[in-house]
Order: sequence, then C-alpha cells, then structure tokens
Amino acid sequence: FKVGDTVTFTFTAETEFHTFTVDDLDIDVAVDADGTEKLTFTFAKAGTFDIICIPHESLGMSGTITVQ
Repeated sequence: FKVGDTVTFTFTAETEFHTFTVDDLDIDVAVDADGTEKLTFTFAKAGTFDIICIPHESLGMSGTITVQ
C-alpha cells in the first residue's frame, strides 16, 4: 500500500474465533466463529507492520503489511 491509501478489509472466520491485530497501527478486530467483520483503514505512515491472530500466533497465523 501507499501512505494515504484507504483500504476496506473483510474478515471471515469459519469455525473459530480469530483476530486481525496490528499493534503498531492500533488495529484489533475480533471475528467470532461463523462471523464476518469489516474494517476501513487509511494508512497514515510508511513502514512494515506485523499482523497477528492473537489466539493462533503460536501456530504461525501472522503476516505483514507494507506501506510505502
């Protein structure tokens, strides 16, 4: 993404509770099993930001967002 981009994320959890958590961007979206949540976010700063699913981080459910 680029600084200033506004993006809408849609999160769907099929059978378990999940989170989409990016501490450095103050994002923490919880999604219950069989649920869907949306988040519209505008990126205000550049960098690489870690994404985790809090209950499943130890299982490797993580990633990054890169903003240029």
